[in-house]
Order: sequence, then C-alpha cells, then structure tokens
Amino acid sequence: MNILYFICYALFIPGFWSSGIKNACKYKIDEKPTVHIDMGMAGIWKMQEDTNAHDYLIVENDGDYQYRLTYMNRGGDNRGLEHFRFNLCEINGVKFFIIDNWDENYPGYLYYRINNIDQGTWYITASLVTDPAITKVSGVAELRELLVKNLDNPSFYGRQLHFVKHYEFNSFRRKE
Repeated sequence: MNILYFICYALFIPGFWSSGIKNACKYKIDEKPTVHIDMGMAGIWKMQEDTNAHDYLIVENDGDYQYRLTYMNRGGDNRGLEHFRFNLCEINGVKFFIIDNWDENYPGYLYYRINNIDQGTWYITASLVTDPAITKVSGVAELRELLVKNLDNPSFYGRQLHFVKHYEFNSFRRKE
C-alpha cells in the first residue's frame, strides 16, 4: 500500500487550521518512526478542498522514515510552512500521518487517519483526529488504546480531505 500520508496538512483550510492545532496530542506513538516512506509520494500535490487554485504542497522524501512538506499558499507565492517533517505510524493495519504541530500554544502532534491511497499514489483521502480526547491522554499506551478504540468511529475524525498529485518528482510525469 502506498503512503501519501503526508499531505494531510489539511490544516491549511481555515476550519481545519484552528481545530487541528487545538487537537494536538502530547505524545508520539513511536519515539522513532518505524513505517518506511513510499518513494512515490514525492511530488507536487493539491488539496481539492483548498479554494485557491494556485496553492499547492511540495512533498519531499527525507530519509527512510520521514517526509518534508512545504505549503505554498497565497496563490503559490508564499511559503506558508517550509520543510516541516512528518512520518507515519500504523495502528491495527490503519496508517496515520503524524505531523509536528507548529503552534507553540498547542505543542504536540497531529494525527491524520489515511482512509485511502490509490495504487499509483496519485490520490489520497485522509481525516484529521478532531476529538478532544486525544489532548487528554496521559501516555503512549493510552494514546494507542484511544486510537484503536476509535479506528472506525466517524465522529472521532473531521471531514474527509482529498489530495491529488499533479507532478511526480521521480519522473516528473504529469497525471492526466
């Protein structure tokens, strides 16, 4: 299964910006990432829910277990967030993106459930954990238990987000 569990930087949509930041978890499932990256995820991505047609995301591979993400907003003229690192974890066969929260008022990590990735890593759907219970866990074991308990609970997550890769860095071929 391919892993574009990345661009789950849907936090750039105004509604997700605030809700995502406030739902940062203080704990990371794995101290060191254990899920290998998908080399095919590197490229230029567009979040379909972003109403500015010129905003985009750049995903770059950063070693065997991490990605780097740069968000180009304001019509692609501004590096909204540059070279943020994120990685993956897997809970009972379900993969999540783990993204460091950049807001100092809500330190911790944001968790995105990967709902679907197509065979060629050109389309991804993901949902941010928005349930406030994630901010109250007291350790990694409790976090893991909370995620397992809510893997299939739709009210635990925000709305589904859709990402489309427009260019692939490995070959720079355009998906039509």
